[in-house]
Amino acid sequence: MKTKLIPTNHLMSKAAIEGILKDEGPEVIGIELCEFREASILDNQEIENIKENKNEGLLGKITSKINQKAKEQNLDYGSDMKTALKYSIENNIPRVLVDMPILKIQELFSKIPKEEQKGFAKELTEFESESLNKKVNEEEVLTQLKKRYPIAFEFLVNMRNLYIANQILKAEKEYPGKRIIIILGSAHVKNVSKLIGGQNG
Repeated sequence: MKTKLIPTNHLMSKAAIEGILKDEGPEVIGIELCEFREASILDNQEIENIKENKNEGLLGKITSKINQKAKEQNLDYGSDMKTALKYSIENNIPRVLVDMPILKIQELFSKIPKEEQKGFAKELTEFESESLNKKVNEEEVLTQLKKRYPIAFEFLVNMRNLYIANQILKAEKEYPGKRIIIILGSAHVKNVSKLIGGQNG
């Protein structure tokens, strides 16, 4: 299979991502970013500080809190995608951005029922005492998310998975026969892999 999904927790080091890409030898790199986020990385801006997304609503608060905790623990949240992006540029490897636009995700967040948003806000408070390095069972987390917040799950997991899968399938048509390596958050890998009939690392 020419397309391979590489799961990440968004905290993998630059060296780890570069090592994977060197070993895999991609002809095309897929990155879990959208054009907006790509531009912010290239401009060296933090997503939560950009005017269009400035800490408004739950999404901004979640993004800000994760980045804050990452800095407290000397981690670089999103280092995997930043590294993959820069690797593609430095090595002149074509790249495809596979994630749903951040402003669309923000719009979906605003449509989540208030009860579910309150639940998210409560969990965000509890999250403050957790370590980002804490090992989690991805399957269990997704099962609980679907059970507690069914509409949020549909918007933020299922719809994103479909979007990501569609972007990958488009890339396969654009680059027929090329070895495409997709750097993707582990929570998306299983279902996206099923949707594209692909292979995950």
